[in-house]
Amino acid sequence: MLRGLFDLDNPVMRFLSRVADILTLNLLFIVCSIPVFTIGASTTALYYCCFKMKDEEEGYLTRRFFKSFRENFKQATIMWLILLAFLILLLAELVIFRSVPGTNGTICRAAIVVGLIFWFLIMSYSFALLSRFYNTIRTTFVNAVLLIFGNGPRSVAIAAVIAILVGFSVSQTNELIFWNMILFWVLFAVALDVLINVELMYPIFRKLMPEEEKQEAAPDSDFEVDEQADLSSLGYTPLPPEEDAADSDSETEDG
Repeated sequence: MLRGLFDLDNPVMRFLSRVADILTLNLLFIVCSIPVFTIGASTTALYYCCFKMKDEEEGYLTRRFFKSFRENFKQATIMWLILLAFLILLLAELVIFRSVPGTNGTICRAAIVVGLIFWFLIMSYSFALLSRFYNTIRTTFVNAVLLIFGNGPRSVAIAAVIAILVGFSVSQTNELIFWNMILFWVLFAVALDVLINVELMYPIFRKLMPEEEKQEAAPDSDFEVDEQADLSSLGYTPLPPEEDAADSDSETEDG
């Protein structure tokens, strides 16, 4: 009985392993986001690792995180600075219209809140796309908008999850619960939200990936796009597969 309890394939052990993965990713995200301007690269790396977890691929999360962080740093940082500028603008408008009375003030505040939700969706889709595909910044943003409106129910669900998490956290008047929520955000919340987003986005991304029987079961390999798939409408360019170390050594010896 005890042997079965500590079996790695035991549902309890799998659950604890997933919790540990979420904790690790959340802490990596928090630490790497401290300079603020690196939040884009950290978010991209977080999506990359969560997609790998969804595929149940074996590998070291820390190595995967920093691999994506390093490779997408420049583009992700530029994208984040653009998004950050719009976020500051929306928050500034919210402060300005916060004290405006009457119907006009209510309408303006509601419009700003909708803008913040749309901003979050663009950020989520954009960094998720960047974690899986090469593309220009402009095309990535355009594709993100197309995916938001082309997958309305899933986009609403993604927005609802973050709205519930943030709303519950900021609405707490009990000091003990409030600080527990702060601890929850530091340890789990961001990675958990991204993991839920990946669950919702995955069927969308599967349309841009090859059929499962055509994929090779290689650890930590990137998605490969089916050559016959029609991706021109979204302008996607897949990330190249990682080179096999043994093949590289063989080629070097032959040379």
